[in-house]
Amino acid sequence: MTIIRPFLIVLLALASAPAGAQHRHDAPAPPACPPGETGLACAKQASPVFLGDGTLVLVWSAGGRVMVARSTDRGASLGPAVAVNAAVEAIDESGDARPAIAADSRGRVFVAYALRKEVAFSGTVMLSRSDDGGLGFAPPRKVASDPTSQRFPVLGVGESDRLYLAWIDKRGLAAAKAAGQSYRGAALAMAWSDDGGDSFVFEGAAQHSSCECCRIAMAIDRHGRPVLVWRHLFAPNIRDHAVMSFTGRDSPGPLRRLSEDDWRIDACPHHGPALAVAADGSAHAAWYTAGGNRKGLFLARAASAESQFGEPRPIGRADRSPSHPQLLALGARLHLAWREFDGEVSRVMAQHSDDAGVSWSPPREIAATRNNSDRPVLVSDGRRAFLSWLTRAEGWRLTALEPAP
Repeated sequence: MTIIRPFLIVLLALASAPAGAQHRHDAPAPPACPPGETGLACAKQASPVFLGDGTLVLVWSAGGRVMVARSTDRGASLGPAVAVNAAVEAIDESGDARPAIAADSRGRVFVAYALRKEVAFSGTVMLSRSDDGGLGFAPPRKVASDPTSQRFPVLGVGESDRLYLAWIDKRGLAAAKAAGQSYRGAALAMAWSDDGGDSFVFEGAAQHSSCECCRIAMAIDRHGRPVLVWRHLFAPNIRDHAVMSFTGRDSPGPLRRLSEDDWRIDACPHHGPALAVAADGSAHAAWYTAGGNRKGLFLARAASAESQFGEPRPIGRADRSPSHPQLLALGARLHLAWREFDGEVSRVMAQHSDDAGVSWSPPREIAATRNNSDRPVLVSDGRRAFLSWLTRAEGWRLTALEPAP
């Protein structure tokens, strides 16, 4: 296990209790940092990605800047941080909102984030690229052609280094209001690019009536195409999850309901799902619900990304408010992690499966803290799986989930 100690990075201030209650936003207490301080000590969350050469690139936001630092020793130390955006801006970093990061086979690093706008619950998604492995970034630019609102971006890299982006978009809502028509929620919007984000083959709404405030889960299937899971707004006010897989390289498929949870609520859960596609093509989703049919954290499996998901099974201890699941596929093994809170200690729990999610190992504790913490993030260097976790008391930790080969 690797720990960035306080004298290297200083302590962090991040989200604490899990979002087990349906009205929690899981917002962390703000750290005691001077205005404009951009160090990792002042971040609320951080997200990593590994490059093909084993370099880890970590992104966070603090002091109105999106910051990136590299590690060439599996997280034992971080190099100097660089800013993605040149000027101080209002970065969207609350609830499920956080900067997203991805890398392609050429070592290019992509960072997407949203800027908060003066209109409440609205934002602008920005995209920046590094051509030198995260050492420096081009000036960020807007992704969407419509100015209304974009939030909660997620990134993925598919076949032939095609870059995929998805976000929650409100252009349909604005158009409906202008026409005096009704519109449920927001929309799942997408863009994809074959030139590293310089231009887009497509940019626009892919599915309407999404929840307005939960992160999207994206995974790339074995054909190099994206699969997405998001919290959808089914009539009249049911916030269950939906799944969409691409039927072709440029063809988003139809919406399919992930499960019948029947969560009827006119509020924002701020609790998005997780998704992974295993080597055999099977798809695996994890999510939180407080529905009439089931309550808690759940996991389900589908034989393929185009197939119907099976019966959900509960995850974690119900008396410890399990929350914020993460899934990772690495070779023939699947990893699942989530957070639990017993009123005093937050724990990251994990399981793995070696038979494409048919059976799972017993849950085990990976890390714990008695102070504020971010949600767990799983990341792979292509050989091993790691837990990336930020806590105020312990700092940033990168913990291997399995021994070195």
